[in-house]
Amino acid sequence: MRALIVGGGIGGLAAALGLLKEGFEPLVLEQAPSLLPVGAGVNLTPNAMKAMVYLGADQHIRDTAVEGAGFLGVDLESGTEIFRHSMLGKAASIYGDRLYSTFRPDLVDALTGSLPAQYVRLGAAVKDIWQTDDSVFVRLESGEEISGDILIGADGLNSVIRAKLFGQQKATFSGYAAWRSLIPAATAPKIPSDTFTRTYMGDSRHIVFFPICKGSIYNFAGFVPATEIKREAWNISSEVSELRDTFAAACDEVQDIMSYIRETFITGIFFRDPLASWTQGRITLLGDAAHPVPPSAAQGATMALEDAVTLAICLRRYGAKNCAAAFADYQRRRIPAATRILIQARSNLRLYNESDPVQRNARTGFYRGLAQIDAIGDVMRGWMYRQDAVKSAERPVEDVERETTGINPLKAPAARAAYEKWRTALTASDNADGWIGQRAGYERFAAKEFSAPKNTKIETIDCGGGPALRVAGNTNGPALLYLHGGGYTMGSAQSAVAIAARLAQAIGGWALIPDYRLAPEYPFPAALDDALAAYSWLVTQTTAPIYVAGDDAGGALSIALAVEAKKSGLRPPAALYAISPFCDLSVSSESARELGPSDPWVKRNTLMLYAARYIQETGAHDPRISPLHADLSGLPPLLIHASAEEALRDDAMNLSEAAKRAGVNVTLRLFDDAVHSFPLFADLPESKEALNAWAAFATNA
Repeated sequence: MRALIVGGGIGGLAAALGLLKEGFEPLVLEQAPSLLPVGAGVNLTPNAMKAMVYLGADQHIRDTAVEGAGFLGVDLESGTEIFRHSMLGKAASIYGDRLYSTFRPDLVDALTGSLPAQYVRLGAAVKDIWQTDDSVFVRLESGEEISGDILIGADGLNSVIRAKLFGQQKATFSGYAAWRSLIPAATAPKIPSDTFTRTYMGDSRHIVFFPICKGSIYNFAGFVPATEIKREAWNISSEVSELRDTFAAACDEVQDIMSYIRETFITGIFFRDPLASWTQGRITLLGDAAHPVPPSAAQGATMALEDAVTLAICLRRYGAKNCAAAFADYQRRRIPAATRILIQARSNLRLYNESDPVQRNARTGFYRGLAQIDAIGDVMRGWMYRQDAVKSAERPVEDVERETTGINPLKAPAARAAYEKWRTALTASDNADGWIGQRAGYERFAAKEFSAPKNTKIETIDCGGGPALRVAGNTNGPALLYLHGGGYTMGSAQSAVAIAARLAQAIGGWALIPDYRLAPEYPFPAALDDALAAYSWLVTQTTAPIYVAGDDAGGALSIALAVEAKKSGLRPPAALYAISPFCDLSVSSESARELGPSDPWVKRNTLMLYAARYIQETGAHDPRISPLHADLSGLPPLLIHASAEEALRDDAMNLSEAAKRAGVNVTLRLFDDAVHSFPLFADLPESKEALNAWAAFATNA
C-alpha cells in the first residue's frame, strides 16, 4: 500500500514512520523547501513518549531534551505558588514514562532521523486531490500528478485536505494571542534553574515557561487578550517593550525572565470543534488538520503522534484492501479522545486567563483543595498521561470506547434512556467553560428533565438570611427541607423544585429549598452554614414534623446538617432521606474507582473536581465535609437510596454501616439497573417505587 501524506509536520512525519514500521510505503508531500519549523518549546508528556518509542524515535528526545520535574502553578502578580505536581517518582511509575521538554526542531530531527529521505518530498505544494474506488490522486502546484492507495491530510490548522473534503470552515479564534520567545540560559543568570514547567496565572493572561535543549534554552510563551497587541502584523519583532507593558503587574520573578527577552514572535490561538468524521473514502485527516486545540493542555503534538500510531496499527489490522474499515476503526478510537482533550484545553485556557477577581480566588482555592486529595495532580492530567496509543490501538475498540465515553450497561429501556440523559446533560462547551458553564448546562438540563407536578406553586422567600424557594402544599402538615445536588458546585433551588414537590406531597406537607452558596467561590463551610441557617429558621416557623432530604451533595449535607443541629441543641428532624449521597470527599471508595468509568454523570475524576472545589483549605476527612466520619449517634431514622451501578454506591453503603454502628435506625436500598439520583426522573418505575418507600418510611419514623 502506498500512502500519500500531505504535510511534513509532526503528524505527517509520525504517520510516515508508523506506516513504514507496519510495512507500507509512505510519501510525505511538504510544500516548504525544508523541514525547519519555527523554533518553539514542546512538552512531550508520558503518553507522547510511548508513541515515540513505538516509532523508534524516542532516544533522540531523551538525549537532547530536558527531563521535566513536573508542573508548577504560580500566581502571576504575587509570585505565590498555587500548586506543584511532580512528574518524577510515583508519577513516572504510574504513567509509564516521563515528561520531556524539547525544542520543536529537535522533535522533527527525532522523527526524520528514523525516516529515509526517499519518503519525503519537499517543495511539493498540493493544488488538488481526487479519488476513485481503488486509488487517490494528488496534483501539485507544479502540475505533477502522484497516485497512491490512500491519502492522509496532515497539513495543519488551515488544512487544504480538510477544505477539499468538508468545505472551507473558519477556525474559531480564542480571543488570545501568544508572545513567544527563546532565551539562552547563558545570558539569563537569574532565571529559575529547576526543570519544572511553570504556569504563571494572572488577570486575563498567563505565562508558560520551561527549559529545553538540556537546559541551555528557556521557552517563554505569554498569553494575552489579542486586543492588547497593537499591531497589524503578527510576526518576528525585536521590540519587546509592548510585551513588558502587558505584563507590567507581574511578580519580580517574571520581570527577571522578561528582562532577558530580546526577540519575540506572536501567534494567534485558534481551535476547531472536532468533526463528526475525519474520512471520505480513501482519504482521512490527522493531527491539527482534524482537531486543532489551544496549547493550554500541552497535547497538540502528542495528539498528532497518537493519531499516527493508531492509524498505522489500524491499517495493519485491515490491510490495503480494506482502508474503509481501518479508517472507521481509527476514528472510533481517536475522535472521543480528541474531543475530550479539546474540552480540557479550552477549560484550562479559561481558567488560566480568568479576569474576575472572585473567580481567580476560586481558582486558587480549587487548586489548594485538589492538593488535599490528589498531590500529583492526577485528576487533571492523569487520564491523558496514562494513555498508551500503541496498546490502545491493539485492544478491541469496544473496550476503548467503554473507557473514553462509557458503554450504557443498563437493561430496562427507561433506565437506559435516563443513562443517556445524564451522559449528554452537559455539552462540550459547557465543560470547556468550567464550573460556570457546567452550572448553566445543569440548569438547562434540569429545566428540561426534572419537571415539577402541574400547578406547583413556588414562592421566593428569605430564610435565615439566605434565599430559598417555598413549594406550596399543606401548610398544616409536615415540612420538608430539601437540599439540592450538583457536587456542591452546581444546581439550585429551582432545579430541585420537582423532586422536593413530590417528596413533600408524598408526606402530605410542603417544602423549603434553600439556595445555598456554591463552591469554589464559596467553599466549605458555606453550603453547610446556609443549610443549617435554613433549618434553624424552619424550626421557628412550624411545630409540625420537619424532614430533611437531599440528593448527591445535598444527601451528604442532610446528614451533616442533622449532626450540627444535634450539637446546637436544635429540634431534630423527624427523619432523613439521602439519595445517592456524596459523603466521602476523599473519593477513595472502590465503587468510585471501579464504577466511575461507566457512570454517566459522577465519574471518579468528576467527583474529585467537585470535592476539590468545596474543601479547599480544609481536609477531606473533616466530619462536617465527609459525614461518613461524623459522630452519627442520636440521629433520627435515616433512609438511603442509591443505584447499585453508580460511582457513589459505596458512599451509600458505608454511610449505612456507620449509621448502624452508631445505633441509628437506618434503611438502605440499592436499586439494580438504575442511574445516579434516579428519583430526580419522575417517570422511572424505580423512582415511583422510591417515592412510595419514602412516604412509608416518613410515616413510620
